Amino acid sequence: VRRAAGESPSAGRYFQRFVAGRSISALFVGNGQTAHLVGFSHQWTSPAPTAPYRYGGAVRLRRFDRRQAAVIGGWLSSLTRRAGLLGLCSADLIRGPDGYTFIEINPRPGATLDIFDDVDAPLIEAHLRAATGQVFRLPRFVDSMASMVTYAATPITHFPSIAWPEWTADQQSAGTRLIAGDPVCTVFARGPSAQSTKRLIKGQASQLQLQWEGDRT
Repeated sequence: VRRAAGESPSAGRYFQRFVAGRSISALFVGNGQTAHLVGFSHQWTSPAPTAPYRYGGAVRLRRFDRRQAAVIGGWLSSLTRRAGLLGLCSADLIRGPDGYTFIEINPRPGATLDIFDDVDAPLIEAHLRAATGQVFRLPRFVDSMASMVTYAATPITHFPSIAWPEWTADQQSAGTRLIAGDPVCTVFARGPSAQSTKRLIKGQASQLQLQWEGDRT
């Protein structure tokens, strides 16, 4: 995906309108009639030369305007009824100066599932119970959590053996051959606010990358 530069339509090519603003995602559980909001998150990109909109990460928002949440919840409930949405779903929106623009609905657990899951109210349980018409519980949050994908900046012929911290997942195996842009691992962090958590996770990722890239300063 890249910005159009005067190209004409052709087979295998499609265009999307660019919408300026801040990326917001809503995670919800549908029961076929109502969308029950789990929470909101902000996503960011990790641009690469050939992938300017490559996924970077997401942070769970501790606070979100209640009136805006109610409006978005109403839209999602209308879509849930019309489409018969069941279980975990996510909606991607762009918040611009003139309000929100809906980008898409994903009728499945999305990339932000890990930062919303909870031991006391597992989302997979809510997903299954909603899909079978049963009552379900949703988690409540008092902090923020983020996840971020780290990528190889340069080719790695033999990935080193690393003692992975407990706040990582999806780790590459030792000895793997990687090309620039391949994902290396997912990093997680918690904090009192979305802003501080985003700073924390980027710092963690930078320190971790030194183990396979070294200090390039």
